[in-house]
Amino acid sequence: FWLGNLVEFSTTIEMFTAPKSKHTEDYVTGRFG
Repeated sequence: FWLGNLVEFSTTIEMFTAPKSKHTEDYVTGRFG
């Protein structure tokens, strides 16, 4: 979720290895806040 919206939905493996959204990539790599 980002600002109350679902940003991305995928398998755990895809989410952490090849996220489709820049917001997801930033979150899983610690670049947020």
